[in-house]
Amino acid sequence: MDGRQFDLQEFAERWRRARLSALGEPASVGLDPGQELRAILAAGERTAGDVAARDAVLKAVFDASRKLGLSLSRFFRIQWESADFGELLPWSGVPCFQFDWVSRSSGENPGGAHVATRPGCEAGRAAGAIACDFWREALDGLVMGLGDEARFARHRSVGHGDAECLDIVFEERSSGVRAPRGARDGATRFGTVDPEVHAALAGAIEKFRAMKVKLRLEGVSEGVLYYQLDADEGVLCGAGGALLHQSLEREAARAVPHLKLKDTAPIAVYGGSS
Repeated sequence: MDGRQFDLQEFAERWRRARLSALGEPASVGLDPGQELRAILAAGERTAGDVAARDAVLKAVFDASRKLGLSLSRFFRIQWESADFGELLPWSGVPCFQFDWVSRSSGENPGGAHVATRPGCEAGRAAGAIACDFWREALDGLVMGLGDEARFARHRSVGHGDAECLDIVFEERSSGVRAPRGARDGATRFGTVDPEVHAALAGAIEKFRAMKVKLRLEGVSEGVLYYQLDADEGVLCGAGGALLHQSLEREAARAVPHLKLKDTAPIAVYGGSS
């Protein structure tokens, strides 16, 4: 790094300022641990019921954090790996991440992953899901900026109704986009799908198979079931593809009403209905 020293305290302050700037809040003079939480609470009240406005806040903190990560990466001329984040994050000053990050390597994930499992934080409980989402997007952006192949995923969070929080920083070259069969939590982009969910959707999977369409359950994270529909022949597009997704939504509403659905396929795969 050409003798350039990475200062943890300076990093924590710069990241704090970047997050506050995303909230339209100038950083206080001197450390005020409550300033960010108050600003997040205010943002939550301001955007209550307005999905687009809340998404804009989350995008802003992702972008600000990624910009900081890219700046640090250029300055120190390094690309961070999951182990580096495991050492850094307990010192970040963010309540979500001030826990031990445990290394989990396996044959499926030889590059390793670093996982933090915890019962949730008081800040998150005070502010609710907006705080969980805000800090999740902040870390996602930072990892994208600092890491070449390192990626971040949140499998569970108390703010979204889970019994615990589980975050993971992993190497994309090792685990890939799709969860390998039988992989443990902490080794994949998404959390594992419980056998009960597979069983509840077995009828839907069989129905799509009869139509020569494969329903693949990618994983569950923070109460969201991620899936893909793949046609044996051609691609799903236009009104026909939309009807299949709507059919799945109806099936899931009956079978797994506690989960939301999200398609992981790129929009271009399905095309428009025009």
